[in-house]
Amino acid sequence: MTIRSFTEKLTQTFGWRKERCQTFAGLVMGLLDQSNVQHHALSQGVESPGPLKSKLEKIRRFFAKQEFNYQHIARQTLLCTFGKIPSMHVILDRTNWKFGRSDVNYLVLAVRIGKVTFPLFWSLLEHSGCSDYQQRRDLLEQFRTTFGFEYILSLTADREFIGKEWIGYLCDHNIPFLSASKTTAWCSGVKANRIFARS
Repeated sequence: MTIRSFTEKLTQTFGWRKERCQTFAGLVMGLLDQSNVQHHALSQGVESPGPLKSKLEKIRRFFAKQEFNYQHIARQTLLCTFGKIPSMHVILDRTNWKFGRSDVNYLVLAVRIGKVTFPLFWSLLEHSGCSDYQQRRDLLEQFRTTFGFEYILSLTADREFIGKEWIGYLCDHNIPFLSASKTTAWCSGVKANRIFARS
């Protein structure tokens, strides 16, 4: 795929201005070529007649001014890749690291389709440590409004994601889930068929 054909596809899919799509296409090409998210590496795919400094400024303006509708992007990505919305195994997890003295803590909803796993939705938690019920629910509601829960084959989470409200929410919406639990924890009133993936 060339930059030109990729730009045309992005323009049709996302409805952005052509210049913004061209910059984004270059960023993706730079990422694939350099396997690095630093702006100097991404600039390798950006077409610009000026020096490196002008490319870096173009990238800065793109990230500063371009609005992203992540639900629209997620839906269009799957439609363009698979031709339809496929059924998905959903994985809920949290990733965190330190940036200087600041905690960077993301709650991430990823999907597995076939042998490929990639993130679709995420939220930056304004604190260190575990997420709460509302934060998890909000992330799943993004999936619900974008695709619908009927496309979830299973939801997998580790033992951090527990709680009566959370488990009740999954059961109330008939979401098949697989979740580790602490040895001291127990769950009652959950039908066995709720914990297995849809066929």
